[in-house]
Amino acid sequence: MARNEPGGEPLIARDATYHRAPDALRARIRTSLAAKAREETRATAWRWGGIAAAFATVAALSWNVAFMQARNADEAILLAREVETAHVRSLMGEGHLNDVISTDRHTVKPWFEGKLDFAPVVLDLAPAGYALLGGRLDYLDGRPVAAITYRHRLHVVSLFEWPAERGARDAAPRLQSRRGYALVHWRREGLEYWAISDIDGSDLLQFAHALR
Repeated sequence: MARNEPGGEPLIARDATYHRAPDALRARIRTSLAAKAREETRATAWRWGGIAAAFATVAALSWNVAFMQARNADEAILLAREVETAHVRSLMGEGHLNDVISTDRHTVKPWFEGKLDFAPVVLDLAPAGYALLGGRLDYLDGRPVAAITYRHRLHVVSLFEWPAERGARDAAPRLQSRRGYALVHWRREGLEYWAISDIDGSDLLQFAHALR
């Protein structure tokens, strides 16, 4: 225990000797503290820089996804317009609807050989209420395509087929309407399909499922 003087001040506090640190030691300490502060500043900057970069990456990816979706939507709208135009054009006069006229799929399908770089799907759907009429060559999406025609009651159904883009996945039939026409688009086993008619949309979906 430290002995107190009568005034109450501990002798150890009164008699303690104060030694000033050497200048060299003081300089080293200041240098060390400054270096530590710089390291912490750099670490903070790196952390904030990383966060900012992450946000920038997410924003760029989101923008790219939104852009691609918008572009794909625009292309789908333009393609639907082409399909509608091709169908209407085929109904405008005698001889526009079919290049080969037959209810026999074994006559219609071979007719396309040598005229296209793929084999279109031609099915007899009469049992489902869609009688085969024939087929023709048409031009959609920047390439020659097969157009297969069917009759449902008094209505003509045009089915357009062409190869899908490499790596494109199958897609279920999707219904849309344009100016009184029902359109169904789907993708299956490497082929794109567009069907169009002025029949009820549910009937055209039934046609698409029967073809699948």
